[in-house]
Amino acid sequence: MSGAPGATDDGGPNAAQGRLGNRRRATTGPDLRLLVPAMLAWVAAASVLTVPALPVVLVAGVAATLALFALTLSRRPHREGPLRRRPRRRALACMAHPLVALSLAALALVGVSVAAHSAVRAAGPVADLADDHAIVELVGTVTSDPMVFSGARQDRPGVRLRLSVHEVTGHGLRSHVATPVQVVADQSWSRVRWHERVRARGKLVPPQPGDDVSAVLRPMDPPIVVRQPGPVARAAEHLRAGLRDAATPLPADARGLLPALVVGDTSRTPPSLTEAMRTTGMTHLAAVSGSNVAVVLAFAMGGASLCGVGRRWRPAVALAVLAGFVVLCRPEPSVVRAATMGAIGLIGLSRSRRSAGIPVLSAAVVVLLVLDPWLARSFGFALSTLATLGLLLFTRSWGRAIGRRLPRRIRSWGPAIAIPIAAQAMCAPVVVLLQGSVSVVGVVANLLAAPMVA
Repeated sequence: MSGAPGATDDGGPNAAQGRLGNRRRATTGPDLRLLVPAMLAWVAAASVLTVPALPVVLVAGVAATLALFALTLSRRPHREGPLRRRPRRRALACMAHPLVALSLAALALVGVSVAAHSAVRAAGPVADLADDHAIVELVGTVTSDPMVFSGARQDRPGVRLRLSVHEVTGHGLRSHVATPVQVVADQSWSRVRWHERVRARGKLVPPQPGDDVSAVLRPMDPPIVVRQPGPVARAAEHLRAGLRDAATPLPADARGLLPALVVGDTSRTPPSLTEAMRTTGMTHLAAVSGSNVAVVLAFAMGGASLCGVGRRWRPAVALAVLAGFVVLCRPEPSVVRAATMGAIGLIGLSRSRRSAGIPVLSAAVVVLLVLDPWLARSFGFALSTLATLGLLLFTRSWGRAIGRRLPRRIRSWGPAIAIPIAAQAMCAPVVVLLQGSVSVVGVVANLLAAPMVA
């Protein structure tokens, strides 16, 4: 006989709705499951960069086979059985978890990527010529802006840049290649422009183990320009030059900081300013970081809204603006990484898509490692990832906690104050490895600088 109206047993609809509500409340927290495959892929990529390609391919094949096996087990229907299982059945049950399949698949992807990149970079005679310290003549495209550094003699600074070599002549043989080479030269190379094709003569020497180039070129003569940059590269350089010219009347520190802050152009940054920013933990401001990209995306979305662009088309507008910004800042690995992390950070701050922030970050880490495995050993990549993770994990809760302790009129400032604190807290372990200490002043300095950056 049924009870009073509205009363249900444990299996009734109200109980089911209660369990569903509890489940929903339990899943409102951050989804950290995909972080495990991403971190395993990161560690694997950093570990096998200097390993020969064949063993890496074999390990990647084993990981892919196990991933397929685990995926097959996870799709089998679960059968009720005795509580006490044999060790073999317990092992198979662990293998059947989808997280195991994802982790093994990520390891396989990264392993194949490392082996493929290593094979492509080793193709051609450039590495062998570097081992012989051969004098060569090569033709290549400039893929990074010249960076001035202090050489052994302070009165003669050097220039460092990257070339994508297309043709190399050494030991009487000419070969067509596609090999990255780092150039360490004198001031005569400071005038080359991004995406220029140049001809150079010099000595090739081996790089440091684990570097993302096949050789280091020490030129003997100034470069000869073979072909000018394309229209897109010329337009980007025109805008960068215009920004430098606009900052010329400013004092020395501001003249160097403004282009570095906006587009990562550090060609005019005084050494004293660089040292002061390093001391206060603000060197990230002099490079294109995820915060720069987040500011650009926020202004793009806001501008699209003011111009009457529909909500559906605003992400496309923001994506187009982001692509232009990447070209303006040079599509180097650090800029692409910053663009990715900035876009993810913006997703994490969105109310409607906040729960997707950490899964998207995890997937982005794996994709970036597949595209460029050498990011696994980049401190910049680690800092960007940790800062973005701190933003996704702590900005909301810390912002509420800070807001409760602020006067009522400025309680809405809580998340803005929490952003640099969360990023600094997550990056502190890597900063200790880099500098040997954590700057307490850096937290305050970044806190004060954050609203000024935008």
